[in-house]
Amino acid sequence: MTRDIARVLVFFPMRLKTSPLLDYTIPPPLTATVRPGVLVLVPLRSRQLPGIVLELTTVPAVPHPRPILKVLDPQPALDEVHLTLAREMARQTLAPLHKCVAVMLPPGLRPRVVQTVRPNVLTLPDGLSPDAAALLRRLLDRGAITTRYRLPGLRQLKRRHLVTVERQVRLPGISPKTVSQVRLRQPAPPRETALEGLRRLDVYHAVLDLLAAEARPLDVSVVRAETGAGMHHLRTLERRGLITFSRQVVLRDPLSDLIFTPDRPPTLLPDQQAAWAQLETVLRQPPPQPPVLLLGVTGSGKTELYLRAVEQQLSQERQALILVPEISLTPQTVRRFVVRFPGHVGLWHSQMSRGERYDTWKRVQQGEIHVLVGARSALFLPFPRLGLIVLDEEGDPSYKQSSTPAYHTREVAAALARLTGASLVLGSATPTLESYARALDGRYRLIQMPRRVMGHRQRLADWQHYLHLPANRYRPRQNDACTAPLPVIHIVDLRAELKAGNRSIFSHALQTALDRALRRHEQAILFLNRRGTATHVFCRDCGWVARCPRCDIPLTYHADSDSLICHHCGYRRKQIRRCPQCGSTRVRAFGLGTEGLERHVRARWPTARLLRWDRDVARSHAAHTALLSRFARGDADILIGTQMIAHGLDFPKVTVVGIISADTGLFLPDFRAAERTFQ
Repeated sequence: MTRDIARVLVFFPMRLKTSPLLDYTIPPPLTATVRPGVLVLVPLRSRQLPGIVLELTTVPAVPHPRPILKVLDPQPALDEVHLTLAREMARQTLAPLHKCVAVMLPPGLRPRVVQTVRPNVLTLPDGLSPDAAALLRRLLDRGAITTRYRLPGLRQLKRRHLVTVERQVRLPGISPKTVSQVRLRQPAPPRETALEGLRRLDVYHAVLDLLAAEARPLDVSVVRAETGAGMHHLRTLERRGLITFSRQVVLRDPLSDLIFTPDRPPTLLPDQQAAWAQLETVLRQPPPQPPVLLLGVTGSGKTELYLRAVEQQLSQERQALILVPEISLTPQTVRRFVVRFPGHVGLWHSQMSRGERYDTWKRVQQGEIHVLVGARSALFLPFPRLGLIVLDEEGDPSYKQSSTPAYHTREVAAALARLTGASLVLGSATPTLESYARALDGRYRLIQMPRRVMGHRQRLADWQHYLHLPANRYRPRQNDACTAPLPVIHIVDLRAELKAGNRSIFSHALQTALDRALRRHEQAILFLNRRGTATHVFCRDCGWVARCPRCDIPLTYHADSDSLICHHCGYRRKQIRRCPQCGSTRVRAFGLGTEGLERHVRARWPTARLLRWDRDVARSHAAHTALLSRFARGDADILIGTQMIAHGLDFPKVTVVGIISADTGLFLPDFRAAERTFQ
């Protein structure tokens, strides 16, 4: 029996009381192209809406279903695995199914409803609201407007039949990037004859000599830069039969401009070898495999085990996905994988352009990328041969999506691993309580790495020479490796410091340690998980606190812009000088953020070179990479930052880390406050 009924998940179901999962018949011309995962256009009441086919069936849920209007894209946007994963996410998170499907759709394949507005009159009538009059005046001046956004005043114009509105469903459509290239025509007329009568023969000869020397197509931009020729010179050569133009597709790869030197795997140390033997045993088991919790202290060598696991998957012609919680972690993580697997690694995060993400999505789907390093949304890329999923820094709260669907990356990764038969490895020095409890119960396989490995002798010698570190900094261990003990942690009670007369935010112990490190030309990190100058602004007379009108949380004061900012929704306003509740002018900023901490550090250590690393100064991936590189090169003495500096970074010259107001996180309105403070 043929399956001529398609169960379609209809997008844009706002204000609709009916379920967005509806049955439609498949017209005979579309039988060959309609299949699960394909985007289609369907009728719903008087509208035409986009949707995605979830499954094919033989019996409709309702009598006399309407037919599918057309197929928007014959290539499936989602495969069977991710359609099943979307249903699992909707069940676990209680989110609408269309929301779960939407986060999985690739860039450029998310249908949009656009409206084209055309005027029906030639003059502006009376009695219109200011918004309606402005919109109609714009239509009369410029003609029809096509947009996907709401136009103020449009409703009144429609009600008075002054405009015509047509709605269409379109795919934004990201086309491949192409560059114009030029090459010598074969065969070509004699050069002297073809160039007869032209001026600037030196330019024409330079172009032809360059193309002859390269013997391959060159980008037009390269030819113009090398020879000084303009487009009119190249067009003249084309008209005279000496060269031809062509278009070449180029990949938008964020790693294309980076140069890495391939590296060989180091010899595993005894602790690493024991952990790898356990991990390798699990990875060789047939699916379903239990997830592995790799519990290793910072610096124990977990990344080397990830690399070995990826190498094993590549030997079986399978793909690997490496997830990191923060975009700031990506540069170092990518470098470690690229130098081990050159030409096989891709990158995925929200700061990439739509074109870069589209090309990466396609390359993953076609199996050209074997190792992908990315943020949590990389889970939804269509891996045809996924064999390994690694969740690095498993306990990081960034793995929890806050907006709908509010999924946890760990749970979605576990579901994806079950569906694809892939292995799941969770790595952390401070895993979540749930993961640790599951490991103790036997639901996860627990592998522990309790010792800290600084690195192999040659690598540390290179760092010591590059950063001018003392030669006896590390103790040699077995083989050619060096180790260092876990750092000594000093907990300082600032109440006792205050009684002793220290009113600074820096304890005597921290000041002494920083003074010693700066004298030795070493580096230090100061951690404060609060941005801005002050955590809140309040009135000293009546106690009023400035809050966000949308989120009802205290606004943070930023002195550089003299403004109050909500770090949850982005609301911004100028600093308040007078209390709106009692009229007092005694409005003061209270608390401390990284911006304020930077000022205190400059006052206490005026000659130290400082870097601040938070989302106020580093919003893009390039900015994160630049700050990371500057500090790694030793261009700064003290790094001040928020939680993005607290994970997986490798700075051999750092000898002091100060955590400012360490107990602040204990009193946040979060049931995980104590757990996150410990992490």
